[in-house]
Amino acid sequence: MHFRKTQNGYLVRLVKGEEVIKSLSSFVEEQKILGGFVFGLGAFRDLTLGYYDSAKKEYVKKFIGDDLEFSNLTGSIAYVEGKPFVHAHVSAAGSDMKAFCGHLFSATISGTGEFIIIPSESKVERKPDPETGLTLLDL
Repeated sequence: MHFRKTQNGYLVRLVKGEEVIKSLSSFVEEQKILGGFVFGLGAFRDLTLGYYDSAKKEYVKKFIGDDLEFSNLTGSIAYVEGKPFVHAHVSAAGSDMKAFCGHLFSATISGTGEFIIIPSESKVERKPDPETGLTLLDL
């Protein structure tokens, strides 16, 4: 991982072999980022995506082992039980140019990942919501 602090946050570049969510979460913890948003693009493989089935109150996951280009990663940064939590969704496509979209559980950088992190000024936390079954931003 390489990064540079900017006036409004951080520019971060993940390198081949780094796992996206774990690496971004570690960065958030190391830099003491209280919350915020993350945006990115790049190339990865071994992607696990999901969508939330609201009737069953559980995620349905799909693994895609191919090399993919992700044209958009958008996420929020918060804390759950004292640990950083990066909640991200992605749009990605392979050689057929057909997009996969959904909640990002994991992916490994295959080329590069370029991200901007925009921190919040105060700590952001997530709390369980019994109605939806999700852990939502506590605002």
